[in-house]
Parts: sequence; structure tokens; C-alpha cells
Amino acid sequence: MNSLRVLLVDGGSERSDEISTTLASANHTVLPAIGLEEAGEALFVEQFDAVLLASNFPARNLADFTAKLRRVEQSQGSDTRIPVLALQSVSDGGTDGSVEEPIDPIALTEAVRNLAQALAQPAKLGVASMKNDLPVLEPEKFEEQVGYDNELMVEIIDLFLAESQKDLSEMNASVANCNWDSLSKTAHTIKGSLASLHASRARATAQELESAAKDQEVDVSVRAFHQLVKDLRILEPRLRELRDSVVGA
Repeated sequence: MNSLRVLLVDGGSERSDEISTTLASANHTVLPAIGLEEAGEALFVEQFDAVLLASNFPARNLADFTAKLRRVEQSQGSDTRIPVLALQSVSDGGTDGSVEEPIDPIALTEAVRNLAQALAQPAKLGVASMKNDLPVLEPEKFEEQVGYDNELMVEIIDLFLAESQKDLSEMNASVANCNWDSLSKTAHTIKGSLASLHASRARATAQELESAAKDQEVDVSVRAFHQLVKDLRILEPRLRELRDSVVGA
């Protein structure tokens, strides 16, 4: 990562020209954006190694931008995490780190590389290890919980299959609108349903999503939501198979 692709976000001052010149002299590619809305649009145009904030932005707007950034990463299926940095003179609340001024391109390269590795590690080890270790479904425990009542089992499965689609739709809207309170509540609801089914893998992901959304941990929330979608796609055919096996038995 010797040559960086940097999305430089400024509020319209002349500083961006100076920063762009400094970084370009070190063979870095810089795309300037005026404001977070324009920066958000740039995410769909080009891939970046880092985002550098040269101005202060409202915390809410910055959280929305960061959520969009993580959604773009998820949609691209990338394990790479793009660090969001701020100049030392800019408040770094809600960012991954700060950059000393005047900017040293070599130091910036090192900081971006280290941050990208640090950010990628939890994404690879967190939900991924959980997914490998926990069972998708434990039919025996589910059957025992319902007292081996096949009709009740079918009723619970049918209800979950219908309600989970509504829950996913609500959570998707919550992520898009950065409504973390709503996301946490819906994750709590589906977590309870998954516990009743003894679907341990998806339940653990829902637990992580609930906690992350409650604490407004944007990056973790977005990642956990997309992982939950994947977990449910794996779980659904297993539930349908179980349902079919007990119908008429």
C-alpha cells in the first residue's frame, strides 16, 4: 500500500488544494469532495484506501456517512476496512484516528496500513468464528422444547418464516436510516425467536447486532446485520426441511 487512493472531504476551504498537492507529490491519488453528501456519492464511483476529513462535520452526518461506507464495503464483499481519518486540527470523534499536520505522506501511508489491518481483524474473527463454531439448527432440542408436538412445531416454524421476513425488512430500513434504536429492538425480537428454534448461529449474530446497535457502534452493526441476513438464508431451508419431515408424521 505504497500509493494510496484518498477521498479528501472538506467543507469548501482552500486547505484541500494544499493537501492534494502534498499527497500527489508522493504519488497518492486524491479525490476531493465538498461535504459528506458528495463524499458519499464518490464511494460508488471509485474504491479508496482511506477517507481523510479536512473539516469538522456534525456527528450525526458523520455517522450516516460511515454507515454508508461500511454498506458499500459489504456490497462489494470486501474484507478490507477503509479507515476514516481526520486532520489533527479537526475533531476526530467518530473517526478511526487523526493525522498530524503538516501531513507527512509516508507517515500517512503507514497509519492507513496499520489501521486497515486493525479494522479488518475483528471483521474476520468476530462473527466469522462464531459462524464456524455454532450449529445452524438443533432439531432435537427444538423437538424436546415443544414436547414433541409436531403441530406446534410446524406452527412455530411457519410463524417464524413469515415474521422474519418482516423483521429483515424493518432492520434493512433501520440500517439505511441509521435508526440504531429501532435496529436494536428488532434484533432483540428476532433473537428471541431464534432462541426458541434453537438456531444458535443466527441467534448469536442477532445478539451481537442488538448490542452493537444499542451502543450505536455503526461499523459492527452494519457488519452484523449483513451476517444475520446470510445466517438466515442458511437457516431457512433447514427449517423448511424439518417442517416437511414432521408434517403428517
